[in-house]
Amino acid sequence: MKTNVKRRPFGKNGMEVSEVSLGAMNLRMLKDIDLCKKLVNDILDQGVNCIDTARAYDSEQGSVPMISSEKILGEVISARTDIDEPLLIITKGHGYTPDVFDQHLRESYNRLQITQKDGKLYIGTTEIRLCYLLHGISEERWGSIISTNVPDYAQQVKAEGRINFVGFSSHQNDGPTIQKAIETGKFDACELPYNVYSDILGEGGPVDLIKLAGERGMGVINMKAYNGNGSVAIFKQLKEVTGLGYTEMTRFCLSNPYVSTIDAGVRSLAEYLENAAASGMPLLSAEERKEMRDRASRVSPYLRTICRECMHCLEKFECPHGVNFPQMLGVHGRYQVSTSLGYATLTYKDEFKKATGNFNECVECGQCLPWCEYHLEIPTMLKEAINDLA
Repeated sequence: MKTNVKRRPFGKNGMEVSEVSLGAMNLRMLKDIDLCKKLVNDILDQGVNCIDTARAYDSEQGSVPMISSEKILGEVISARTDIDEPLLIITKGHGYTPDVFDQHLRESYNRLQITQKDGKLYIGTTEIRLCYLLHGISEERWGSIISTNVPDYAQQVKAEGRINFVGFSSHQNDGPTIQKAIETGKFDACELPYNVYSDILGEGGPVDLIKLAGERGMGVINMKAYNGNGSVAIFKQLKEVTGLGYTEMTRFCLSNPYVSTIDAGVRSLAEYLENAAASGMPLLSAEERKEMRDRASRVSPYLRTICRECMHCLEKFECPHGVNFPQMLGVHGRYQVSTSLGYATLTYKDEFKKATGNFNECVECGQCLPWCEYHLEIPTMLKEAINDLA
């Protein structure tokens, strides 16, 4: 397949993938299914051969029918007959026990329209390689994964040809669990957050887990290369302070030799092309990378304790009192960063009042806490948001 995006090895898994791949999570933020399908087709037309999604990447946008990232990918890929090489499809499930692992995998098969024939996997006529990840492992979830022998079960499923690669995803506060998972030697890939503002899982942390995974031959999927959805709204402010645009942030990540692909969550082809513009550029030197990190450090402290509106919490949880806490905390996060950087904040107060009519209904039950991938103290943060913005 002709490609406009440079490729690199997916660890030692025998496949080369686009340096900047499509992160399909943000399809659920679009308000038109036809737009979703057009975006996927446009990016496939660029020669991208790697797409990241998850069973839980669903959303309802007002009167628009449920948008399912997996279903959209299945429909788009199955309708194409011009893809002449295997695509790497990365998807994820919350299968922390073998039975749930199998259930979630079957659901992903149905949504993606995956079929198995002669030892190979297909979506329509397009051959695929399926990389199946345990979604969002943490200390608590790892206990269940190990006690029920999920890694061994996943390897059995791989041996049966139902998946090609086994992996996991996790987040920046779960370093010890990530290290344990890597050191089992039972995973082919991992998906981890890493960027110029937050490299705690890389060279900026107590253990360089990106390097550890890469040296063990794992494919390393770099998510949050641009620091997550919440940073989009404040990106202009960050860039004014640091001078770091999407091209610079992409080059920073791609200059890490252990990164296999950047999972770029985009909402338009223009966004993708802006992110991918650095693919193929000369790698940054160690001195250039340090200089970038020094610039980013001017604002990175302001980003560590805000909600990024990643919506991972909503994949398995719904507030029993109907409090729209991700939206509330997202607005407050932008307010906090703007305040810290000396920008006007009146618009955030107006946005908060218009968008969150039920902000006083939190009863601090704490049921949301286990589902925040960044371990944020949500009830406490809601109080702060109400105090600042209501």
